[in-house]
Amino acid sequence: MSISRTRTQRITFIAIMSTISFLLMIFPQIPLIPGADFLKLDFSIIPVLLAVYWFDFSAGLLVILLRTILKLLLNNEGVNTYLGLPVNVLGVLTFITLLYLILPRVTVKLNYIRAILGVLVATGGLAISMIIVNWFVVIPLYAQFAHFDIQQIFGVGHYLIAIVMPFNLIQGIIWGIVSMTILSSTMKVKHIINR
Repeated sequence: MSISRTRTQRITFIAIMSTISFLLMIFPQIPLIPGADFLKLDFSIIPVLLAVYWFDFSAGLLVILLRTILKLLLNNEGVNTYLGLPVNVLGVLTFITLLYLILPRVTVKLNYIRAILGVLVATGGLAISMIIVNWFVVIPLYAQFAHFDIQQIFGVGHYLIAIVMPFNLIQGIIWGIVSMTILSSTMKVKHIINR
């Protein structure tokens, strides 16, 4: 396979995955925690992980960058986007980085023990990072700029332990199950294409 063909395939794949990731940020959005409908599960991480495992980690970073720009330009919801999007990016980066460190390759034959360990560590890292970011950044900024005072509505401790933590644990497990299922089945296609 020539270098220009490979480069063209990479650029095309990143563009397609970025578009799909952007669309998956919009629909479906599934609230997981009753009473906290503003926290919604989306599946925009799946195309990011496909880019990481089909090409390399930098391809996944490019998908995150491009889908984030698309979100800002085409589906901007004002303060909610300006405050929520960086948190989403941080969460996705945390998850994919930890998963990639433990499971650097996905082949046709998936190593289930490493995959489960990777998903569990990535999910734990996601939950911990989101608790810290919410505590020190999100809660004060939403109170100041969106006039949404989490301290008064939920209480900070209750919000972090009963809402943020379970949301991110559930989200991480769902992301892991869906992404490992899709990755293991698409690796067969990648293997056939690269013959």
